[in-house]
Amino acid sequence: MNSHHGFLAAVDRDLLAGDAQFPTALKLLAALRQVLDDPDASVSRVTTLVGAEPLVTTRMLRLANCVTFNPAGVQILTVEQAVQRVGFNMVRTAATAVAVGQMRALAGVPHFGAIADAAWQYSVRLSVLARRLAPVHAGVRADEAGLCGLVVELGTFYLLQRASRYPSYSDASCIEALQDLLAQHVAHTTARLAHALGLPVAILAVLDAWHQPREVLPLAGALYGCMQQAEALLAPVFDPPEGEEAALAGAWAPLSAAQALGIASDARAALADLAGALGGQ
Repeated sequence: MNSHHGFLAAVDRDLLAGDAQFPTALKLLAALRQVLDDPDASVSRVTTLVGAEPLVTTRMLRLANCVTFNPAGVQILTVEQAVQRVGFNMVRTAATAVAVGQMRALAGVPHFGAIADAAWQYSVRLSVLARRLAPVHAGVRADEAGLCGLVVELGTFYLLQRASRYPSYSDASCIEALQDLLAQHVAHTTARLAHALGLPVAILAVLDAWHQPREVLPLAGALYGCMQQAEALLAPVFDPPEGEEAALAGAWAPLSAAQALGIASDARAALADLAGALGGQ
């Protein structure tokens, strides 16, 4: 097993210092966390924060108008309209989607690309499917499930970004050392970043147990179950085998085959829609 002590010590220093190298959207998300958790927060305050960065504003509007976040198809032209129309939960989720996309793009080393792209596809697929499964799980909100899916690989993007500066990881001949780093430390790094960003308690509990299964807090049990079901169904939904109806019917209990096929079809359409809204990252 490789020693990553020096690298991890540098990561710890960055995180303890607030990590000035966070991409724009993560900085925005950190600034938004207290405002969004305040039940008396004003739309104007949230709008001001979101509108402070042109890239985030542009992506926010595209996300607010895509089917994933705006199934009614009501055209949204300003950030204020977006906040008013879909609420603070969408602001948090949309800002996170932009942040995850930015972190993926910051991997920086060509042979990191396949790892970053795989983590990106996994995160977005899990988010899209979890949103659609949320109504099946009592007490789980669609926005919360979607947000949880988006951040499960946050540690992967962060560690890739940091590792791109170290020849002991970024050299193509050091792929085994990089894989060992990710295998050992993605879970812990993801959880630390999530705590630093002030994500909801239920999501923090799920992330603590996601890569290293353990008992989750009672309040997170339903969300964890939703996320587990979404993960189990990623392949049947997005890479369907022959005889799709039979495969889905056995895996989606208690849903009927017709319900399962409907959710699967919606999820595929939403994935394409979300990918288009996040294009250019």
